[in-house]
Amino acid sequence: MSFQAPADGVLLPPYRILDLTGPEGVFCGKLLADYGAEVIKVEPPAGDPARQRPPFIGDEPGLERSSYFLFYNTNKRSVTVDIESPEGQDLFKKLAASADVIIESFSVGYMKYLGLDFDSLKTNNPGLIMASITPFGQTGPWKDYKSTDLISLAASGFMQITGDPDGPPLRQGNEQSHFPGSQHAVTAIMGALLYRDLQDGQGQYIDVSMQEAMITYYTDAHPALAWMQRGENVTRVGTNSTLVIPLGAYPSKDGWISAGIITPREWENLSNWMYEVTGNEEILNDDYKGGNQDRAPYNDIITALVIDFTTRFTSEELFHQGQERNLVFIPVNTVSDLLNDPQLEASNFWFDLDHAEVGTLKYPLGVFDSDEVTPVTKPAPYLGQDNDAIYGDLGLGESELAALRTGGAI
Repeated sequence: MSFQAPADGVLLPPYRILDLTGPEGVFCGKLLADYGAEVIKVEPPAGDPARQRPPFIGDEPGLERSSYFLFYNTNKRSVTVDIESPEGQDLFKKLAASADVIIESFSVGYMKYLGLDFDSLKTNNPGLIMASITPFGQTGPWKDYKSTDLISLAASGFMQITGDPDGPPLRQGNEQSHFPGSQHAVTAIMGALLYRDLQDGQGQYIDVSMQEAMITYYTDAHPALAWMQRGENVTRVGTNSTLVIPLGAYPSKDGWISAGIITPREWENLSNWMYEVTGNEEILNDDYKGGNQDRAPYNDIITALVIDFTTRFTSEELFHQGQERNLVFIPVNTVSDLLNDPQLEASNFWFDLDHAEVGTLKYPLGVFDSDEVTPVTKPAPYLGQDNDAIYGDLGLGESELAALRTGGAI
């Protein structure tokens, strides 16, 4: 396959990408679609199970009403095919012969069982790139283990550093383990496409382990280094830090404020401000005036003093008055705050997108924006909406499509 230049206003050429992923990899396809690739959501005839995932728009269940599906499948197309039937497998092989990339997140060995693995498909498409996103990768003693977001967070060690010091390890909000694997897959896919197009035209197989990808997301906490150097696990510190004191989320009059003090100048500014407000001379204690590690033995005392101070203000007051003093204070935003955030409004982060079934919804545009490149903005596809167009391009006529529908293959 030869290199194609991107269309005006998009980042990627119109690479054809077949997206067979579940929740573990759906973000991979979304990123590639948002930046210009032709991503085709390959669904079973009854629809991707994500279409049944609540919450539903207007609390009304329906194949086109899942807010989860509507978000993660913007800018994609949709075809239906039963890859477990012989007719469906033949049809998918034709699709794969026209594709640049396949991404999937099935259990290890499932695609090979169907005869749709990389080695089988590349026979008719030597330039094909295939990425598998699985809990533990394609090799090793855990490769066949089932997993969930909770298991991925535990297996990666992420839960070891999440939570309060005296409490149990905690799972983070949302399904955080699904994002690192998807993002690593996107990077690897784009690299493989570049290599293929500029080198020898050969495709590659990409094996992404969610466990391994998740580990790369917390190396800033230096857990491996701490173990190798001291034989100690990095402990849980809640929203605080053992390196920066004070740092964390503190209650205010109307919510929470996040604050972090790093330099001696920042400590001087904060301690003087706290003394002006509270009149408590303890905050001026000479023992606290050194660096962060000098304050470490007094972390509990300092935390109590900070809370006494922050609860006398609203979050907005702390934010603006802190900024005036060159202090890093920022409100802990709620969803409502984000939707009305002047910074996000100024950067055009939110945009409205019309969907024929559910109406107008507000979406985040994405973090990549420039004068030359803007993410594509098309709503998530209806189930099988592109069957006729895509299968027609593969040479299937109306009678053949009708027979496939009747037989349940699409």
